[in-house]
Amino acid sequence: EGLIMSRARKSKKSAGLPHSEELEVNARKFLEGCDAWSLAAMQSVTMEAKSFLVGMAVVQAAVANKNGNDGSKEISVKNPFEMDATRAVAASRVEEEFQIESWGLVEGGHDYDRLNCSIQIHAAMALLQSVHGTSVQ
Repeated sequence: EGLIMSRARKSKKSAGLPHSEELEVNARKFLEGCDAWSLAAMQSVTMEAKSFLVGMAVVQAAVANKNGNDGSKEISVKNPFEMDATRAVAASRVEEEFQIESWGLVEGGHDYDRLNCSIQIHAAMALLQSVHGTSVQ
């Protein structure tokens, strides 16, 4: 059932896993507050990491560093990426690395995926660095 829920379905408007309305509102609010460059970086990281949250954390770290804070009035939690591309790459590779440990490495496949992931995320962070004046490690 979980696998079926995770796949997009044409018959239902809200395909995939269910999310709370509050989560959807906050995600939309975050995206609407991004400039075009941040959206481009967000798309690149999100697609590579297969995670909206990793993409959001990367963009939020860049904007927070530019503004000197994360802009929230609530208790601030340290962003794990803080423009650290190595951590963002590691977070995006968790599932595939688990599969590699379980089933083994396919040369010319997994190694290429590792490299491509690193390139995509570093490129997105370099874009954010140039636009927001932050530094990438």
